[in-house]
Amino acid sequence: MIKQVIWTSMIDYPNNVASVIFFEGCNFNCEFCYNKELSKLNTIDFELEILPKLLERKDMISHVILSGGECTCSAEFTNIVQKLYLNGFTIGIHTNGSNPNVVESNIEEISYLGIDIKTSFEKYNDICNTKVNVEDIIKTIQIAMKNNKQYQIRTTLFPQYVKLEDCTKIARFLKDMGIENYTIQQYYPVGSATSKEQYTEEELKNIQQECNKIIHTNLKVK
Repeated sequence: MIKQVIWTSMIDYPNNVASVIFFEGCNFNCEFCYNKELSKLNTIDFELEILPKLLERKDMISHVILSGGECTCSAEFTNIVQKLYLNGFTIGIHTNGSNPNVVESNIEEISYLGIDIKTSFEKYNDICNTKVNVEDIIKTIQIAMKNNKQYQIRTTLFPQYVKLEDCTKIARFLKDMGIENYTIQQYYPVGSATSKEQYTEEELKNIQQECNKIIHTNLKVK
């Protein structure tokens, strides 16, 4: 179910203004998730409330991001992708990468993938509070690469589970895959997140510097 729409975003689709649609629900249960509060919001009907407004604004904003939660877990995902595509929108998704089959079945219609790598793979079950098949995440990245899609691999620096050594492990993994860019971003405690700890600006820059020795690394701070 769709719970929220940001009609104009400058940060969610690289180098483009986009509208962002947030789906409720996720197969992970990360403590630092900033969208857990979505479940408290009213459901928004795509056909009646969202698509008509997107079409009204299409001359100004033709890019749409599907986010969450985890958008690929939604039973509505494929139908909405198809309707957006048929109406001429450029579609991007933000995903945890856990549903490669869903991604692959819609990859022709998707132009951009923002793929999260939460931490080094050996810590995944802890940070996500569930059992995760990391091979699915790797497969999703490979699908994006194989189909020559624009993609961004990013990690939110949640201090409890994401240390410098985790980021450098991810950087080496990405380099070995043939990926040239990596994005790290600050953690912001919101809503029900129990940890208020953040890295300092100096610590963030140090992580970026160390990762830059391996792969070009961007630092994203709101």
